[in-house]
Amino acid sequence: MTLAAEREPDRPRLALNTYARPFLASPQCLGIWAPEGRSIRLAGFEIDQLKAFELAEVAGWFKQSSDRIYSASPPVADFEVPLSLAAGMHKIEVPSGLASVDELIVPSSYKAMNSDDPAFALFVVYLQAGLVEVLPQKWFTAAQYEVGKQWITRAARDQDSHRIFGECFGVGKFLLEEDGCRLAEWIEKWA
Repeated sequence: MTLAAEREPDRPRLALNTYARPFLASPQCLGIWAPEGRSIRLAGFEIDQLKAFELAEVAGWFKQSSDRIYSASPPVADFEVPLSLAAGMHKIEVPSGLASVDELIVPSSYKAMNSDDPAFALFVVYLQAGLVEVLPQKWFTAAQYEVGKQWITRAARDQDSHRIFGECFGVGKFLLEEDGCRLAEWIEKWA
C-alpha cells in the first residue's frame, strides 16, 4: 500500500509492506505499527515532512526486504516492543512523537510452548502513559485453531463496556471477557 498527497496521487510518500497498519498519532503525525522480527515496531512520520519518491524505487524493494515501511524521510519517532514480554503490564519508553495516543491494540503471534498455550496475544499499548499490557488470548491455541491459517486480524475497545472485540480471520468476530484474555462470545456485528 502506498500513501500519497491528495494533490500528487502519483508521487507516493510512504509505502507499507504486508502486516503494517497505519494510525493517526496526531493531526501532524502518522503512526505505523508492524511486526519486525520478534518485536512490534511503532514509528511516527510527520505528514508534512514526508518526501515523495518514485514508485520504481519501491517496486522491487519489498519483494527482497523484510522491512515493513519504506519512506524517503526518516521517522520522527521509532521504537520496538518485544514480543517476548510476559502477560501483564510493562513500562516502556515512548518517543514524544507518538506519546499523544491514548491506546493502541496490536494483535500479534505469541510464543506457545505447547498446543494448549495461547498462540496469539493482544499488546495494548498505552502510549501516553508509557505502558504496554500483554493479554495472551487463552482461547486461541493450536489445539483449537489452525494457527497460520487463522489469526486475529484486528481488535478495538468498546467505548461503553470497555471490553475488547475483534475479528479472527477464517473464524469470525468476537467479544472478550472483561479480563481481555478469554472469549466471551462470537458476535455477528461490530459493537
